[in-house]
Amino acid sequence: MTRFSLHTLIIFNIIFIDKLRSEKISFGKVTLPLGSVLVQENVKEEWEKTRVNQQVFIDEKIKTLEKSRCEIKIDNKQVLRIGENAVIHLESPEDGNNGISIESGHVWLSAKPGKGQKLRVRTPTGVAAIRGTVYGLDCTGNHSTYNVYEGSVDVTPFKDDGLTLEDTSFSVQQGESFTLIKDFEEYKKEQQKAMEKYRGKEESDFERFKKQQSGRFEKYKTDQLKDFQKFKSGHFTRTSIDTEAGSQSDWVQWNRHRDTIGN
Repeated sequence: MTRFSLHTLIIFNIIFIDKLRSEKISFGKVTLPLGSVLVQENVKEEWEKTRVNQQVFIDEKIKTLEKSRCEIKIDNKQVLRIGENAVIHLESPEDGNNGISIESGHVWLSAKPGKGQKLRVRTPTGVAAIRGTVYGLDCTGNHSTYNVYEGSVDVTPFKDDGLTLEDTSFSVQQGESFTLIKDFEEYKKEQQKAMEKYRGKEESDFERFKKQQSGRFEKYKTDQLKDFQKFKSGHFTRTSIDTEAGSQSDWVQWNRHRDTIGN
């Protein structure tokens, strides 16, 4: 009787696990994992390396390590690309719409949902809703920058509690760069740290960097800081996309090329 019960229990466990797997909701397929790209199931603590054409599911997390990238094809009209040192949560759908939560890092979205559909993207500073667009997003726990190359994005900031959305959204149009900040003083420190990072390198590297950036950091610390406007729970600024910086960015050029070849 004991053997039978144990055997029956094992069978029930196998059936239960298979049932859980079959009930998972597919988010998309990993079409191009470059370097170290890891996935974490929602019921596990371990991270496992992804494979080409591996299905990923709602409530899983994707993590990229240094010098790594990942491309996920959501469907025939939507592609998500993840840059290095990023953590992305594939959220449960809301009202039938896919959701992505970005803890940190760079992502690129080439998203053209069907009629009436939205792809919601959550960052630590707000939520973006899009209908047919191509844009890059860079975020930390304190700021998010949206560079819209095609279409438009509606960005709604979080209130001070970091959970409730404000009742006002910002519409970011094609060709615009929009930055949303929670803590303005912390953001200035982040920019200073980025500057010091290059000062620690050889002088030739630093001079080359300053030339490539066209003095943007120095100008940022003076004139450009004045462009930020206070908005309830944070600050924001809206400018044109820096096409010169984009032409020198391997990340931007790689994504534009991937979009051109149709994945």
